[in-house]
Amino acid sequence: MRWTSGCAFWLFALLPGQAEEAIPDKVGVEVHLTKQERTALKKLECSMCKVIISEMHTEVTRHSMTAKGAGSEEQVWETSNAMCLALLQKYGLRLGETPSLEKKAEDDEMALAAAAQAGRQQEFMRAMLVLKMGCQQWLEDYGGDTSGFVYKSVKEGSQSPAGAAQEFCVRSRLCGKAKERKKKQDAKEKERLKKRMKMAEEAEKKEQEKRKEDPMSSLPEDSKFGIQRMLEMARDDPLHYMDEEAQERVHKARGDLRCPVCSKVLEEAFNVLSTRPKSLQSEHDILTVMEKMCTGGPDLSMPSYFGVEPPPLAAEWTDRWRPKLDKKSGRYSLKPFGKGAKGRQKWRKLSEEGKQKPLGMEENEQDMILTMTCKDVLEPERFSESLFQHMASCEVISGCRAASAAANDVCRGAGGEPCGAMA
Repeated sequence: MRWTSGCAFWLFALLPGQAEEAIPDKVGVEVHLTKQERTALKKLECSMCKVIISEMHTEVTRHSMTAKGAGSEEQVWETSNAMCLALLQKYGLRLGETPSLEKKAEDDEMALAAAAQAGRQQEFMRAMLVLKMGCQQWLEDYGGDTSGFVYKSVKEGSQSPAGAAQEFCVRSRLCGKAKERKKKQDAKEKERLKKRMKMAEEAEKKEQEKRKEDPMSSLPEDSKFGIQRMLEMARDDPLHYMDEEAQERVHKARGDLRCPVCSKVLEEAFNVLSTRPKSLQSEHDILTVMEKMCTGGPDLSMPSYFGVEPPPLAAEWTDRWRPKLDKKSGRYSLKPFGKGAKGRQKWRKLSEEGKQKPLGMEENEQDMILTMTCKDVLEPERFSESLFQHMASCEVISGCRAASAAANDVCRGAGGEPCGAMA
């Protein structure tokens, strides 16, 4: 081939300081492309596509590669790998504002000589190297499809080299209106990717700030595990971290208040249900109310640590009733909240958005007494069934109090005796 003879000689002569070094075949030199050169190659994708496809089509037809039976398509693939050398032999790259691929004259050695005499040999060589790298990149991107397309086109004999090039390059969206659409789509995708990256960076920044605000994030893993166990213990056994005197008070109050709390739970549930229409007073409706009588919803003022949620708030009825110790009898009883009721109502309102302040020790202990006693006595299904039956019977009996009647049925003292018998 001409490249390995005269052309190789001129390249050898044009490279400065290379008098004793051979120029590798197929112009194996790699260069770093400038922004202008990359832009030029991008603009020439269509021209390069048409040149490569038409030259492959011509070469495959000339050597009758499709008529050689088994392995003929593989020969076409090998032809695609050699196309960059053929491109350098037959075409030249002109850089500038309007880059172009120009077909060389039949004998291009005079052009090499002219370039050397004009002092443009390095510019000439640079253009060849850029073209070679652009061709290689094009084949990496599209070479997998070219050999099969050219083989089929030549085999069918339905297209000229130019026609085959036009079909492939338009179909690949490298030429024509499809190229413009692809360019717009790529620009949109690039913009979307940029936005996604920005959103991801902002999310990561917020996550880092959140970790900084979390006082537990910098603790060693063994310390985190220890705190997690403490939080779980405080949630599952509220008395565990209380002093002995407080534990004794809570234990005594839970025994003394079983009957009053049981009766109050039924009364409060009835008050909720009585405001509803009859269609929403079924036994199932009563059960959904009864199941929530011992809690007042999540505590939004406290974050969860290590997957452990803070204990829920006390039930709303505790805003109206408090455990009080009668010093004469030494027993606890339920009394109206009293002077602190308004402050408690404000606290409850703030709790809806997690803006409430922590309760004082005494009030917190009283909430714990009422919550634990409520859980001691409440049997949601049995309570619901009894209240439903008495609500139905009280509709036809004047002076009937469904909640009190249900309490007489289901409420029991610490020893299991009916609360009515203890009165």
